[in-house]
Amino acid sequence: MKKILIFEYITGGGLIDKNINHNLFDEANIIIRSLIDNSSITTHFFCDYRNKYKNHKNSILVTPNNKNIIYDTNLINNYDYFLPICPETDLVFYNYIKKIYPLVKNMNISSLDILLATSDKYLLKKICKKNNIPNPDSYVSRSKNKSYILKDRFGCGCSYVEICKEKRTGISSNKIFENYIPGKAYSISLYFYANGYKVISINEQKIKKSKNMIILKSLNVNVYPSFKDKIYYFINNIKSVLPGLRGFIGFDIVHNNGKLFLIEINARYTTSMAVIQKCKNNHILDYIKPLSNEKTGMSCQIRL
Repeated sequence: MKKILIFEYITGGGLIDKNINHNLFDEANIIIRSLIDNSSITTHFFCDYRNKYKNHKNSILVTPNNKNIIYDTNLINNYDYFLPICPETDLVFYNYIKKIYPLVKNMNISSLDILLATSDKYLLKKICKKNNIPNPDSYVSRSKNKSYILKDRFGCGCSYVEICKEKRTGISSNKIFENYIPGKAYSISLYFYANGYKVISINEQKIKKSKNMIILKSLNVNVYPSFKDKIYYFINNIKSVLPGLRGFIGFDIVHNNGKLFLIEINARYTTSMAVIQKCKNNHILDYIKPLSNEKTGMSCQIRL
């Protein structure tokens, strides 16, 4: 791999006509910082002219005058590998890839139908139900004090996750109402190739509740839970249902009473991948090609 081009939506010009003070701004900077400093690979990146990395030697500035450069497929195809990272919010990721998909030849990215299904939580729930993948709708609570979750249908991560004590009706079409699953929350960082996948890390999510809202407080990256074998079995089941998964992928799951439940799929590079070099001494971009020798590594924490 010689030259890589990165487009991270928040820091890379996706908000060029908007206020850069976005709720995902801090995480976006963590992500771009993890990608651009790699001595073994030349990594260029689109960079909003207001971003702190605008003077980086490998930045490609995006300004109001050249804002469509992020869609320049001729420029993108000049690189050996293109890595787009966009939020699922309001189908931003799906719409960006849909616009460049036919002409860009150097992406390893999920098919458009997978990107739509993972951006629209309602569609993903339908797929899970049809294929018997455990998810919040299939969870049966034994508690008398059952709780529910209200969240954005087209949201990104914990953009809006409210815990409710009573069942609600008349839910907006832009929201999802589902069962709350008590237990430990994890994310799984993966890289999907055409003929297989690599588990990069399993990560424990530290959640806090504040004024009925669920907030992701921190991540313990690269942990080794006792039920790791179940996780591989779970991944294989999802892969058989969604064979179009490609590239960097994140699964959000909950472990409850020995059973795994799928909460979300992020068909993109995720925040937990940003500290892999610290945990395993492998740069995250090394996973673009299968690694022949990988160390177990240690656990690292990201505070959000």
